[in-house]
Amino acid sequence: MKKGILFIVLFFPVILSAQENNVTYKHRVGINAGFTTGLGFTYAYWPDKLGVQLSFLPVSSDRLNFFSAALTSYYTFCQRKYIKTFWFLGNHVVSDTKTTEYNLGIGPGLEVGKRVVYSLRGGFGFFDVTNSFNILP
Repeated sequence: MKKGILFIVLFFPVILSAQENNVTYKHRVGINAGFTTGLGFTYAYWPDKLGVQLSFLPVSSDRLNFFSAALTSYYTFCQRKYIKTFWFLGNHVVSDTKTTEYNLGIGPGLEVGKRVVYSLRGGFGFFDVTNSFNILP
């Protein structure tokens, strides 16, 4: 009987904390590389079904001035413990010393992970929208 009480006293808090560890992370930082979702350092806020991501990369030297900024919106349509599927709409402005392009993208995406998250997106890209309008899958 004493061993049973000792077992409950020692392991009951561990069982409770394991059950309550269903935390979702609203704020994210990372690195992004996408034609329509931006290049560079990324901050994302994704509290529930709707989310937004900001990507930014300025590079300046004697020979090159490069700038990338993007704002991407997300809509989650299925979320499990370690997998999330979503739709995205990406807006990306890319500028270097000679040209400036505005790219749009829309499509589905998949995320895997909890604390460290890997995200894969695909879909349609509308490249250089302001000048020569090109659509590529």
